[in-house]
Formats: sequence, C-alpha cells, structure tokens
Amino acid sequence: MSAHIDLARLLGGAILPSPAGRRHWLATLCQQQVPLDELAEQLGCDPALSGKVIGLANAGVPAGGRRHAAVSAAMLAAIGLPALHQAFTTPAPPADTCAHFDAQHYWSHALAMACAARVAGDALQLAPADALYSCGLLANCGQLALAMLHPQEYGELLGQHGNAATARLLCEESRRFGHHRLALSAILMRDWGMPDILCDAVRCHAAPPGFGRAGRMTDLAWLLKLASSFADLILRNGAGSRGPALAAARVLGLGEEHMETLLRHSNAEWSEWRDILEPHTRLAPSRTRTRVRPAVQVFSEFI
Repeated sequence: MSAHIDLARLLGGAILPSPAGRRHWLATLCQQQVPLDELAEQLGCDPALSGKVIGLANAGVPAGGRRHAAVSAAMLAAIGLPALHQAFTTPAPPADTCAHFDAQHYWSHALAMACAARVAGDALQLAPADALYSCGLLANCGQLALAMLHPQEYGELLGQHGNAATARLLCEESRRFGHHRLALSAILMRDWGMPDILCDAVRCHAAPPGFGRAGRMTDLAWLLKLASSFADLILRNGAGSRGPALAAARVLGLGEEHMETLLRHSNAEWSEWRDILEPHTRLAPSRTRTRVRPAVQVFSEFI
C-alpha cells in the first residue's frame, strides 16, 4: 500500500503534537511572564513547538539576515509573549492512534539525542552547540509527521519493519510514503527557516558519506550519528553494543575513552532535562536545569 505524504499539510508543522500537557504548561508560563531564559529551556524538550517558534522568528528575518537555529531568550523577546501564547494555545489536530509508535519513547529519544548533540558539539566545535541541540531534537520529527499523517499505514509499516536496521526502515518509509523520516525532518527544518547545512546534515546522518569528503555538512552528519547512537545507549541505561557509537566516534577523531566521557556527560545532561519533560498536573514554579555551561566559541557562519 502506498500513501504518499501531502507536503502541503506537513509544512509549518501544525500537525505535530507535543508531549502531554506541554502546550498548556507553556501557555501558563507566558501568562505568568516567567523569565524568557526559563521559557526557552522549557521549550527545549518539545520538537514541535521548538520548530514552530524558530519558524516564527525566522519569518521576521530579512533576506540575507542571520537566521535562527536554536531557541533563545533574545529570540523569544523578539517574537513577543502574545504571539508565543497564541502559538502555544493552538492545538495540533487530533489524530488516530498509530499502532507500534511509542510516543513516549520518541520524546525521550529526541531529548537524549539533543543533549548528546550539544555535549559532542561542545567538544568538537563543528557548529554552535545550541544549534546542534536543535538538530538533535528535530532530527526525527519526520517520524512524528508520518505517525500523525498516516497512522494506520505507518503503524502497519512499523509492525512489519520496526525492528529492522535503520537503513531498511528508511527505505521502506521512502517506498510507501515518498519520503523517509529524515527527509521529512529536513523539509520541516527548511520550512522553519533553519540553515541549509543543518537540514542537509539531518537528512543524511543515518548513513553519512566519508568524513571530510563533502565539507562541513558531512562532519556535522557524523556528529549527529554519534548523538543518535548515544541516545540509544542512554535509553538502554548504557546496555547494548557500543559498535555504532564507536564507529562514529572514530570517524570524528575521538578515542574510546573520550567517547565514554562524552556519553557520561550526555547522560547527565539528559537526566536534568528529563525532569522538565515530565507532564505538569498543577501550576508550579518553572523548573530549569542546574548545569551551568561554559561559554564556547560561536560559529556565526552557520546561522
């Protein structure tokens, strides 16, 4: 059965849902007028709303201007609390249940991959660490789109091939829907105005070409591949094969000991963010991470 994706419905990301209670919680924080740096951190665990807000900010960037690749307090100030509140209170359309799609695992993996991409970005300085966090968070939002747009068909595909190797699953997604999840993620990121080099890295990170052969984009793709492998290990509490992570680390010039250190740091950061991801059942002060990150070099050519 073939059910090609309607890109007109996809663009803008309006069909993408948020973790349970997240939109209401963020709208409440807007009404409470919490500090914008706290609001930015709260946004950082929601792929759908992070992408939407980045898109809102980039819509106001003049041609040739510096585009946004990550949520920040300054960016939220430019958008304004009224527009943010409206974005948070606009619900995604209801969708049928997609069998074999574990939404909670999806949110957790997106968050873990984002944390790992930022930690690895701090170490390798291939791009701004916060931009890489966004890439990790958004890298698989195309899968969320598949589950929302074609829940029955995609559930059937996951039932048949969900345990297959990533390359096989991407191939099946392309065959049945015209685009695989990573291609859809890149399409969404471009629609939100994110830099092309980051979109291209997301699209090809499952199987990047040789390191350095196609310039900086390929290097970023390998970094995202490492972050994805770290996320898999984090969600398995460190159990399982280190093979995929080690392969990506070696391409990036990292030894095994250095890789393990980055994995531990990624897991520690994810543990802090994981608490923020938990649904809120009552109004409470905004919780933010306690980690203070050192200043790093800014790679403005990417954004």
